[in-house]
Amino acid sequence: MKIYKSRIPIIAADVARALIDAEAVEVAEEQKSLFIQDIADVLTSYIETERKIHEEAQDLIANRNVDFSSLGRFKRELAKKCNFGLGDDAIDWLTDHIIDMLYHTENVEEIWADNPQIRKISREVLYRHTQIDDDLDAEVRAKIKNLSEGSVAWDVRYQQVLAELRRRKGL
Repeated sequence: MKIYKSRIPIIAADVARALIDAEAVEVAEEQKSLFIQDIADVLTSYIETERKIHEEAQDLIANRNVDFSSLGRFKRELAKKCNFGLGDDAIDWLTDHIIDMLYHTENVEEIWADNPQIRKISREVLYRHTQIDDDLDAEVRAKIKNLSEGSVAWDVRYQQVLAELRRRKGL
């Protein structure tokens, strides 16, 4: 799962809109932009923490002279130690932090839904927005299906087409 920094305002606005439309929370009209910013702050915090874990894992690999293929294992260990969600656990981490934010922000007047309802509403929106990578992968594979997967030519062309699609979609 990947959250692109350029998509944070869109994702935050969608989560806020979904929570308000479902009457899970009550937010005054003049507080809506601040409420959206609160959600954006949670998403930004996720990206920054993920980046720090990635950098720490790279440092560990460099210091221990371990093969770079161990990066994922080191990232999972660091994430577990920090109680951080990577991969499939990321949406759970984000929904938990959104719920925490709801109880601590001054921009929400009232919380009408219980935590499982808020989690479900937030999860659906986050899941929809984080499926972009899977959709991109399928689109890239469809465009390069004439190449043999695993070959050097396939790897190079995959990265080229992926970069082009990301650029076109503003990711």
